[in-house]
Amino acid sequence: VGDVADVTDVFADTESGVIRGALDSGGKVTAVPLFGFDGLVGREIQTDRRLGTELSDHAKRHGAGGVFHTDELPAYGVTEAEVDALRDAVGAGEGDAVALVAADPETADLAIEAAAERAETAIEGVPEETRGANDDGTTRYLRPLPGAARMYPETDVPPVEPDPSDVETPELLDEKAERYAEEFGLDAGLAEQVAFGQRFPLFEAAVERGVDPTFAASTLESTTTEIRRDGAPVENLTDDHFLALFDLVEDGDLAKEGVPEVLTTLAENPSLSAAEAVEAAGLSGVSEDEVREAVVEVVERNADQIENEGMGAFSGLMGEAMGALRGKADGEVVSDVLREEIGKRS
Repeated sequence: VGDVADVTDVFADTESGVIRGALDSGGKVTAVPLFGFDGLVGREIQTDRRLGTELSDHAKRHGAGGVFHTDELPAYGVTEAEVDALRDAVGAGEGDAVALVAADPETADLAIEAAAERAETAIEGVPEETRGANDDGTTRYLRPLPGAARMYPETDVPPVEPDPSDVETPELLDEKAERYAEEFGLDAGLAEQVAFGQRFPLFEAAVERGVDPTFAASTLESTTTEIRRDGAPVENLTDDHFLALFDLVEDGDLAKEGVPEVLTTLAENPSLSAAEAVEAAGLSGVSEDEVREAVVEVVERNADQIENEGMGAFSGLMGEAMGALRGKADGEVVSDVLREEIGKRS
């Protein structure tokens, strides 16, 4: 099989309807010499199907109407003089055949290359391809077998040439973790947990709403991990659950210390709203007077320890005070009141 050539000039004055129509539409004629193929392209290989039919089937996959070949020419308006000139143009001898395609420039190039490749395959043996059954019991070419040959080019869809400049370069996970640490002040470990986790879009949405980044990140990663280990079905928690919970904390309607219990309640009862879960968990916010009342009880119960240790008793009593309030009050508020009450007695 020789090299593909542009033979449009050979048919400049042709009266062949097919070729004339292609040229008048701005197309061209391409041809390939098939050395030693004279008489073989027109030979019947199945009932009413010839090797030329196989070449034509491959050309059609690229949009051409088919191929002409010298085993059937002169015919179809192509003259004997044009056949002789065609042979001369591609360097075909007496024992050679020539196949040609007339179509728009791109189709003509692709189709003749496809026909040439099929001719080369005929020399090697039976082609590896998917074939369709005809009603008369013969078969026809459909497409290459799956694999590299099928993918270049893809045979089931038209080729698409993407413009890389139109594609936004995605942020790598390592880059996202570094950005979270720098932009939101998260420690490296927590930033990596969020960036590599499934809830990073929810984290970004929460921060955009004004939620403290560290609180949002620790809730989405650390707190959910803790309650999952305790048996809570965290897969039931939705983005809306978390966002509503964050709003309650930001509005002062729920202490941060109560978040694990409310999340557990929501996970076990996903039909509840966040506010309803707070009520169900008995964690509705308390006033500062109620906080002070609970703290005073703890302080008076541990009066001897305070007398002996003074402010050194703070850490132990803080845990006891938070336990008494069961997450109903913010830790900072409890801390301030406790320090004040210890100060009064030491």
